[in-house]
Amino acid sequence: MEKGKKFYKYRLGLGLLQWIANNKDIASKDREAGRHLVKSLRGLESSSGISYTIIQGISKGQRSPEYTTLEAIAEALNTKLSIFIAFCEAIPDAEVVKTIEKDSKSKSKKRSDK
Repeated sequence: MEKGKKFYKYRLGLGLLQWIANNKDIASKDREAGRHLVKSLRGLESSSGISYTIIQGISKGQRSPEYTTLEAIAEALNTKLSIFIAFCEAIPDAEVVKTIEKDSKSKSKKRSDK
């Protein structure tokens, strides 16, 4: 698969979801450490000031966030943007492609059900 805009939007979305999943895992093991972590998209909304619709669109690979949006997300996740981007870039290409294919099949099925 050619790495186009769609690929990178999905990679960013996967990174965001995995970061939040990691936070949930930390919080389940250490309540004190997890107290101030963002553990959901709704939590990210309240911590970042970014609307849930935008955050959800990013997490699904449907939106291309502006730089300021990415900065606000990273700040809410209590990390530097460069670290968050590196985290996203570490997601294997195969995982991104698999997610895109799964999403495409799901959308095709929904269209054929109508």
